[in-house]
Amino acid sequence: MDRFYEWLAALARSGRLPAAFEYPFLVRGLLAVLVIAPLLGGMSHLVVARRLAFFSTALGQAALTGLTVGLLLGEPLDAPYAGLFGFCLLAALGMVFVKRHASLPPDTLIGVFMALTLGLGICLLVAVTKQFNIHQIEAVMFGSLLTVTDRDLLLLLVVGLGVGTVLTLRYNVLVADSLDPSLARVRGANTVLVEYLFVLLLTLAIVASLKVIGALLVEAMVVVPAAAARNLARSLRGTCALSIVAAFVAGTSGMYLSTQWRVPTGGAVVLILSALFFLTLLAGRIVRR
Repeated sequence: MDRFYEWLAALARSGRLPAAFEYPFLVRGLLAVLVIAPLLGGMSHLVVARRLAFFSTALGQAALTGLTVGLLLGEPLDAPYAGLFGFCLLAALGMVFVKRHASLPPDTLIGVFMALTLGLGICLLVAVTKQFNIHQIEAVMFGSLLTVTDRDLLLLLVVGLGVGTVLTLRYNVLVADSLDPSLARVRGANTVLVEYLFVLLLTLAIVASLKVIGALLVEAMVVVPAAAARNLARSLRGTCALSIVAAFVAGTSGMYLSTQWRVPTGGAVVLILSALFFLTLLAGRIVRR
């Protein structure tokens, strides 16, 4: 990768590329956006259709606990992947299992899991701060496109390709189950397995993106792009395409604002997404009139 960064820097110095490409950390941030935009933006319309916005928030909270578990088990601070993926997957599958076997509303059950994981994470965080400074954990909590490493990029790419391949192969079944599970069952789909599959894919995508967008802000990246796209789109595929565009615009713009104003990248991305939502809401009303 060093040769690749040097090649881009040479092009930037010669004037063929913008000056920002002279800096490897900006290049890594841009590459991360190119992966995350289709990954989370492409799943966003399915998350909204399946009413999993609150579920995404719970996963973000569970990531804090997974981070502390990984650190307590001896994982390095910059790559506590086993703790993050392991705990978040257990929490996600547990929420789906309880939801399918309990009579309480799904949002109530997810709230119980969120309270459990958050309380456990706060208690474990006290033990972790005896070994690490709390400011060292902020990158996972709030995210930063400017601190992405080559290892983070590789993880994003592998997860993105894997999740994208499965979504492409099972897209019609996932859409049918999202819009009308009974119709999906009539067509021969195993809706139980479909639900577990989508939750698994969503969890992998969210956890792989935490270093970039942050655990506390990840819900915005999987909900707001589709919300903004639905203000303008007239079809499901149109919603998917506009969601990816919104995620890409927010990612690149947030990275630019972060470098110019020295604000957290994750927060800047969320602010851009929110602005896009209200702009598309206004544009959609004007078009309908």
